Amino acid sequence: MTFLRLRATMVALALGCAPAVWVGACGSNQSTSGSGGDGGGEDGTTDGTTSDDGGPGSGDARSDGSGDGATTGDGNGTTDGGAPCKPGCPSNVTCGQYTDCAGHMLVCGMPCAKGQTCTIGPNGSQSCQTTPSCTGQCGEIGVDPCGVAINCGGCPMGQTCVANKCGVQPPSDGGTGMCQPLTCNPKNVNLCGTVSDGCGKTMNCTCPMGQQCYGGVCGTLPPECDGADGGAGSKCGQVPNACGSGNVNCGGCEGTTTCTGGTCTTCTPPTCGSVTCGQVSNGCGPKVTCGTCGSGEQCYDGGCCTPSTCADAVDAGLVTGCDPVNLGCGEQKVCAPCATGDVCRSNSCCTPLTCAGAIDAGLVTGCNAVDLGCGVQRSCQSCQAGEVCQGDKCVQCTPKTCADFGNTGCNHDDGCGNRISCCGAGTTCIQNLCCNDGDVVYAGSCCSPQCDPNQPAGPQVSCGVVIYCGNPNN
Repeated sequence: MTFLRLRATMVALALGCAPAVWVGACGSNQSTSGSGGDGGGEDGTTDGTTSDDGGPGSGDARSDGSGDGATTGDGNGTTDGGAPCKPGCPSNVTCGQYTDCAGHMLVCGMPCAKGQTCTIGPNGSQSCQTTPSCTGQCGEIGVDPCGVAINCGGCPMGQTCVANKCGVQPPSDGGTGMCQPLTCNPKNVNLCGTVSDGCGKTMNCTCPMGQQCYGGVCGTLPPECDGADGGAGSKCGQVPNACGSGNVNCGGCEGTTTCTGGTCTTCTPPTCGSVTCGQVSNGCGPKVTCGTCGSGEQCYDGGCCTPSTCADAVDAGLVTGCDPVNLGCGEQKVCAPCATGDVCRSNSCCTPLTCAGAIDAGLVTGCNAVDLGCGVQRSCQSCQAGEVCQGDKCVQCTPKTCADFGNTGCNHDDGCGNRISCCGAGTTCIQNLCCNDGDVVYAGSCCSPQCDPNQPAGPQVSCGVVIYCGNPNN
């Protein structure tokens, strides 16, 4: 499967053939392709990423009603259906990324305004529509043509997001469930980010050199980067995607160019000038080495410098106590250190009391910290295990119980120096939540990564992790 075809499958997997118009019909006769972006939030705002740590994001939603979901050129100027190929963006595609009949991935129209999402409509159209509501939903409810997920966030405490709905799951029975393959390379597809088997096991996958992570799948630069090669005039850094739903990463600049406002511009590389040691850099190209210093010298402020010794400082009358002395060349050193047990305070060595001395002096009246002088405070009467110091007296500590935390959550501080878990049988403590086996923490709540059984085999993004659905060997 080519990367373009895989990315087409990714959006179809994430969106499904839902009846809502914004996700598009699975029988549309054009294709859209996309790369991840970073934007985000709840209430229907988009969320995605182009970094190697993965995230919701990449794909095309394409289908021609014939079963393979693609309308592409055959290299002879015709489409699969025999109609003449007309490369470019159709008039009904006014936003987002689009793959034409010649197989070219294009940026069409203008990005959508805030509060709108580039959506796929009938007959392969793409247009800006009001972002769908997240009311009553959680997790990722869809993906736009640029591969950016529509993120509806997590669930209230004690609930789990399952199939985009919040609810209270019964504790798991410890069964294995429908585990999916845990691999970074199913069917020679490079997955990226956090990959899950749907049964609690995860692994981190990264992309090969020269590729980026888009919605859990590795791919080359998106069309918004316009074939960026790092040279002058190339796109660079974070660039808005074609849907207006986030950014894509076009990489850095090469040679004597620097990234300014999303474009690589020619710059003047650094030179040593009057600098005789160390390295110089001005953000244009690599650093330049300007020489090294001899034994006993230090490179300071662009030149070689020999600092004074403590003996020189003493002879010069610079050492007046235990504070650090400036020896020049940017070096400071204590030349008159205090004896063991003493502390340097206001350039003088000071000997604090010991706890025994404080007791003899009548300063210790209980478990509160005592001023031993020289800025040192310490408790000289420790409490026993299970006790706390209150009002200068050791009293028995009454630990908090799960009832104090509503009998939910875990990793709570009981107020007596211990941590308690309020998770029931069949649940596991993840961070501070009690989740069923196989769940992950997503947007502050437990979430159960699941495959959509109505979709074909392939990678899907669920609960912020990638899960490969189906047999990777078929």
